[in-house]
Amino acid sequence: MSRLITLLIIAALFGLIFRVSRNFDRSSSPGETAQDLVRDALTGVYFPKSEALSLTRGGETLFFQSLENRDKFLTSNR
Repeated sequence: MSRLITLLIIAALFGLIFRVSRNFDRSSSPGETAQDLVRDALTGVYFPKSEALSLTRGGETLFFQSLENRDKFLTSNR
């Protein structure tokens, strides 16, 4: 009977360690902060707003990852 209780305690500890380790990977580091993401108007890729180039056109603000993407967009959408 004592072996059964010991095995149950060990199994419970392994389960607890497994759950904690899974949640640990999902949490952000203390130094990280959430960033707003924006969509590149040409490629559709999402990236941090802090890295974006913006262009206001027709009252709408468009975002781009690079000057090349902005120029391609302007050339194709005249």
